[in-house]
Amino acid sequence: MKIEQLKEKLENLKYSTGIKNRNELYAYVPKSAAVDVATMLYTAHKLNFAAEFCQQKTGEDGFFISILFISRKHNYYVVIRYETEDTLMSIQDLVFQAHLFEREISDLYGLGIAGGKDARNLVKHEAWESGVYPLKKDFPYGTKIKERNETGKYEFKGLSGEGGYQIAVGPVHAGIIEPGHFRFSAIGESIENLEIRLMYKHRGIEKMMENVDADKLSLVFERVSGESAAAYSEGYAHLVESLNGWQVSEDIKALRVAFLELERACNFLEDIAGICVDIGFSYPAKKFSYFSELIRQLCERVTGSRFLRNSIIPCGNNVEFGGDKAVDIVDTIDGIVHRFNRIVEMTLVSVSFLDRVENTGIIRNDNAVKLCMTGVSGRASGIVYDVRNSFSYELYPKLKKPVQTETLGGVFERYKLKIEEIRSAFDYIKSSLDFIGGRTVPKERNSISLQAGQEAIVSVETVKGDLIIYGLTGMDNRFDRIYMKTPSFANWRGLTYAVMGEIVPDFPLCNKSMNMSYSENDR
Repeated sequence: MKIEQLKEKLENLKYSTGIKNRNELYAYVPKSAAVDVATMLYTAHKLNFAAEFCQQKTGEDGFFISILFISRKHNYYVVIRYETEDTLMSIQDLVFQAHLFEREISDLYGLGIAGGKDARNLVKHEAWESGVYPLKKDFPYGTKIKERNETGKYEFKGLSGEGGYQIAVGPVHAGIIEPGHFRFSAIGESIENLEIRLMYKHRGIEKMMENVDADKLSLVFERVSGESAAAYSEGYAHLVESLNGWQVSEDIKALRVAFLELERACNFLEDIAGICVDIGFSYPAKKFSYFSELIRQLCERVTGSRFLRNSIIPCGNNVEFGGDKAVDIVDTIDGIVHRFNRIVEMTLVSVSFLDRVENTGIIRNDNAVKLCMTGVSGRASGIVYDVRNSFSYELYPKLKKPVQTETLGGVFERYKLKIEEIRSAFDYIKSSLDFIGGRTVPKERNSISLQAGQEAIVSVETVKGDLIIYGLTGMDNRFDRIYMKTPSFANWRGLTYAVMGEIVPDFPLCNKSMNMSYSENDR
């Protein structure tokens, strides 16, 4: 059903509706009807659940709860919105993953979860002081949450019967990775259950975004998750340009695609290197990491930043890009491709490598759908969805490629798809540069001026999956609310299915094949 038809249907049910920014349908419903309307969209119209978030009424008591669905076939968003004073209406019986979003809202806004089976803390940990809700307007910006150990103990799933045992890993890990707790329940060598607890380092980023001038906010976005700096800055640029109707030149759109795909190539090279590391296949691991480093150095030569920071900006371009840089990019890629293909082939003919990755860490399609998984992890399980195709942006509509998927959903499928993503990234980059055709793309900075009371939703394909950003503008060129549905927020739960029945030593391999981000949860 197209967006206009759905709007008409909702209006026939006596709900107030409105279409904004061409592909965003907002339906305002009574609190008592929210679950029924969500059920209709999810079951009868087969829309995909995307997120659930909260915003406090501007200058008033009370809150708006927004349930976000998307039509992947017709490329539009649907927001079911209702008002509440102190509770949200749970849709956990309808959407399995809804418990994550509802528990986050409860922790950050202090709302109860009416009818929710799982109301445990998600963001709040035992060290938090009680009665503190960081996203409420009366929580002062810049205030740190005090460690007073006033929050109740988190209840993990226990063991029953004989012969079982639990292994607790984290939250503190060796090395420099962020904190996360993994509790394995095992019988013998086989994992029977894995429970993951994250969000040990709530950084208050969405609160910060309400207090930073829109002209400087891109610098915050690109630091939400370091490996996806370009994708997050693209998300912010996309949001601002959607809000104010700004159109950048076709050359800037092409250049943005090149930067985004350079970021994807870097990260996927490190991902497949990590898979080889966890198997003990050191030669391909070192080579893949070396290729990634070559691209990082290329990014620094082209933009001044190894992570492409401060390159993609709203309503302009922050990199002086000429023909010499285009030649550098093409020469670097050409110097990698042949060697990359040889090393890939080395892994695919290695019996010991295949023995570890084939039929390991499987997430069946029905489970992946239930978990709302996206990105490579979702596509490896047969979910045909890529934001670059469904909600195409920048130059992607002109460069669109078929969505590549696998069906079994194991480590090997994720490995193969990431290899194809690297090859696809190189193709996208070259096609983008061909479109620019040797022309100079000059630096172009324009100040951002936002009108209060506007809202928009945008999506971007990151290396982890789909990033969805909602923005509501406020006064003084700032946002009243920014919400981010990060890909890792939902995808992490896929790991709990991937390890079921596997041996504990295969956990690092399953984990690395998905390679979710801690920091995307610690926002």
